[in-house]
Amino acid sequence: MNVAVVQPIAGVSVNRETDIEAVYPSIASGFLGQLIGMIMGAVSAAIPVTFIRVIVLVAVGAALLPLGLLAYALNKIFGVCYIVTNRSVQKRSFLGNSMTAQVALTDIDHIEIASGAGYKFHRVGDLNLVGAQGNLLLTIEAIQFPERLKHVILDARQARQLSDRSLAQIQSR
Repeated sequence: MNVAVVQPIAGVSVNRETDIEAVYPSIASGFLGQLIGMIMGAVSAAIPVTFIRVIVLVAVGAALLPLGLLAYALNKIFGVCYIVTNRSVQKRSFLGNSMTAQVALTDIDHIEIASGAGYKFHRVGDLNLVGAQGNLLLTIEAIQFPERLKHVILDARQARQLSDRSLAQIQSR
């Protein structure tokens, strides 16, 4: 006879951490990527005519292609990824998949979006996860659409807080 385990909240496991999303930084997280972004941004800003700007950007981009490929390879070999789970935000290295940093969702007070050198061309930003005392808990570097990831993390934090309160209420009965 099979006996089903009754969960207080459907789909919520008290003991299991589940991945929500994995985020990979842009090449702008490294020096070479920032350099490429600054060069391409300066070229784009220097030429006012759109048709000529596109031609020059393609030519300069072709010349910078070896640097871009090197930056991509270095980022994939020695880089990191960020994983948002139902309990935390984790920073993991690609080599060995070892966790180098972890921040519990409940420790995050607010999230700030910052921009670095060379980020404008790549259309990326940094997310600074800030604790209740104003201390920087973790920086998620050079990710595309940082506003979207900010909302994912804040929604996951809110869901974690509501689940914890619900489970505490159920267990107190």
